[in-house]
Amino acid sequence: MELSKFELSKYLGVEQNTIDRWIRQGKLPVSRRGATYSFCATDLKRWAAKKNISLNFEKQSPLEKKIGPLISLTKAIQNGGVYFNIQGDDVKDALNCSIETIQSIPQEFKPDLLVRLMEREQALSTGIGNGIAIPHPRTQPAYLNEPLVAICFLENPVDYHALDNQSVFILFFILCPDLKLHLHLLSSLSFCLRDKSFIQFLKSRPDPEVLIEKIEVLQTSNTL
Repeated sequence: MELSKFELSKYLGVEQNTIDRWIRQGKLPVSRRGATYSFCATDLKRWAAKKNISLNFEKQSPLEKKIGPLISLTKAIQNGGVYFNIQGDDVKDALNCSIETIQSIPQEFKPDLLVRLMEREQALSTGIGNGIAIPHPRTQPAYLNEPLVAICFLENPVDYHALDNQSVFILFFILCPDLKLHLHLLSSLSFCLRDKSFIQFLKSRPDPEVLIEKIEVLQTSNTL
């Protein structure tokens, strides 16, 4: 089975120019016929396994990937991690430092993710008010093995062009291989952030275990 650049970009959830850059850098197994590039599925599977990247060439279209059961917000946070003292003087710096810190994002995809996140911010800020932003790309990063929510506390608040003009002190990254999972986690997070006492709790920069426990309690109350 061979794939085109377009098909591979859809399977991975990255732009075609990212595929072009990896080809130039010799990071992808690729065949060339004249001006056309193609990719062998078997070689790509070996490449993905070495990089710990999700790459599933089943019969369904790359745009119609099957998804498993919905994941809880607390599980997604455990996948993504909680990080403190993230540096950055502006939105791009804060995003870049956060991405470099988040361990569950494959290294090869970090530059592409930064570009996608900045494109989203330039279209409309993800600063939702109360010092909180929820960065996410427009296109789902299909290369991820699992959905993740990474929480990054900034060392110093950043002007994020938020709706209420408040500087942002915390970023909730939502990164999912599927739109349905993204919407599910966004809904769960939004429920928590409607609680004013929870926002005050966030400002105390709680330990990760305490933070996850608090979110678990809020999620339980949401299902009662």
